[in-house]
Amino acid sequence: MNNVFGVYNPVKIHFGRGLIAETGRIAKKYSDSALIATGKNSMQKTGTLDRVTKSLKDAGVKPVVYDKITPNPTIKEIDEAAEIVRKNNIGMIIGLGGGSPLDAAKAIAVAAKDNIPVWNYLKTPADKALPVITIVSTSGTGSEVNRYSVMTNPETGEKPGFGYECMYPKEAVIDPEIMASMPPYVTATTGFDVFVHALEAFTGKAINAFSSAYCMQAFYLLKDNLLKAYNEPDNLDARGNMALASALAGLAIDISGVGIIHALEHPVSGNYPSVAHGAGLAALAVASMKYNLESRKRDFMLIAHHYGIKRAGKSDDEYAASLIEKIKEVLAALKLNITLKYLGVEKDKLAKISKEAFMTMGFAVQNNPAPIDEKEALRLLESSY
Repeated sequence: MNNVFGVYNPVKIHFGRGLIAETGRIAKKYSDSALIATGKNSMQKTGTLDRVTKSLKDAGVKPVVYDKITPNPTIKEIDEAAEIVRKNNIGMIIGLGGGSPLDAAKAIAVAAKDNIPVWNYLKTPADKALPVITIVSTSGTGSEVNRYSVMTNPETGEKPGFGYECMYPKEAVIDPEIMASMPPYVTATTGFDVFVHALEAFTGKAINAFSSAYCMQAFYLLKDNLLKAYNEPDNLDARGNMALASALAGLAIDISGVGIIHALEHPVSGNYPSVAHGAGLAALAVASMKYNLESRKRDFMLIAHHYGIKRAGKSDDEYAASLIEKIKEVLAALKLNITLKYLGVEKDKLAKISKEAFMTMGFAVQNNPAPIDEKEALRLLESSY
């Protein structure tokens, strides 16, 4: 475990049922105008967008809706929204929805401060951004409480993550009531993303005492609530516990980062935008866990314990490996026991995906517990195919 580290997270979290009604009061502290970055459908169909705009108007905050955010936000969308913000002198950004609108909101907040393309911020550090409020509608992203944003370049298929201290949301609203509308597939894919966040933060090289504590509590909550939320969509206790697990895992990756599963998945969904992030993670998880098992045997045993797996005379090797078998069972129960081929990934693209993982997600590759190069990464992709 890393004994030399720093921890910083300035996000004020509002957690509880019905808190979406407080959006206007929260936003009013930062500006009289707000751009709402959201997707094209779900927040409109559920009436959540209307509730947010009403709350803003009632508080004297003028809302401007940008509802073109796609499941893998593109640099074009972000730059277009940032231009709207600049032209209308809008004072803050609200991300409303799942991980994509939240990621986009943070990127828009940076891009709107200077008249340069958002892609430039991969090499040009940012030290200023407009205030951001996140309102999360899924349990999986973690983006509501951390600095990171992921964006896609459609021309190249690259999907890098980036994050600077100025990109932390000012406040996050986590209201389990609006999560009950998540369809089963979204519940499954975002919920599995929570597990992978906690897994990679806990087993990564940058783990420390704080991120470890966040991960342990996330595993404990996942054990009893991931499948329950999937099978009982109206169970608000399960929804609330999954929302807590998501936030805890999001705090953990903000401190300790992710690993090879995320490093490989980003170029998968970057090249194939119709692939849900959590589905890509599901296809890659088992092979990657097997690859890392020997280097983090003790950690796998601890996770197995928190997941309620009985040791029952198993050797260390057997008990650590039992976690992988448990995750296979979870994936089957979530109908996510899938392959890259099932997701439509073409086999001749695997080498490109492996190379891009090292180009755009180098920090995640370096954080992986077991050393890995492009050839080994390609073998993981082939094993997941």
